[in-house]
Amino acid sequence: MQSREDTANKVLQDTGAVLIPSSNDGRIISGQGTISLEFLEQASEIDTLIVPISGGGMISGVALAAKAINPAIRILAAEPLGANDAFQSKSNGRITKLSEVNTIADGLRAFLGDLTWPIVRDLVDDVIVVDDKEIIQAMKLCYEILKIAVEPSGAIGLAAVLSDGFRKNPVYSECNHIGIVLSGGNVDLGVLWNSFDK
Repeated sequence: MQSREDTANKVLQDTGAVLIPSSNDGRIISGQGTISLEFLEQASEIDTLIVPISGGGMISGVALAAKAINPAIRILAAEPLGANDAFQSKSNGRITKLSEVNTIADGLRAFLGDLTWPIVRDLVDDVIVVDDKEIIQAMKLCYEILKIAVEPSGAIGLAAVLSDGFRKNPVYSECNHIGIVLSGGNVDLGVLWNSFDK
């Protein structure tokens, strides 16, 4: 993260460009809200949306739009165990940053920001944490059954639904019509194949 921020700042200084953060920005949050609109236009019976969480831009937009349409809809975040700052933040009632992250879901290594945290705190009903093995299994199912290549960060919602933490939790027994955000196809096939062998 630090290297990425340093590089971005150098480009800004050298070119005068404007930085739009990948998640902690009102424009990003607003744009991500269209995910909910598409889900609920196509399947209005959805009672639960499961969304990957990192910096919180996607899930913030999804939660704001979905709850504006249907205040009773359940919004669940899916997060890797090795980068579970959102889970810890919700548990602690304040933004909690980790000293290090370690997960195959490299797109989920950012932290919540000052714009996304209040939305996640207030509108995201729960965070389901899964380990890398569960994420890899979900990727495998996406490829074998759906015939789509989904990066680890994008397959985490499916991993969450398939996890014991979701299936065996009585709180989720009322989740009958579930929408899962599967996003991103940036898969290093060498890493993918090696992960299947583990």
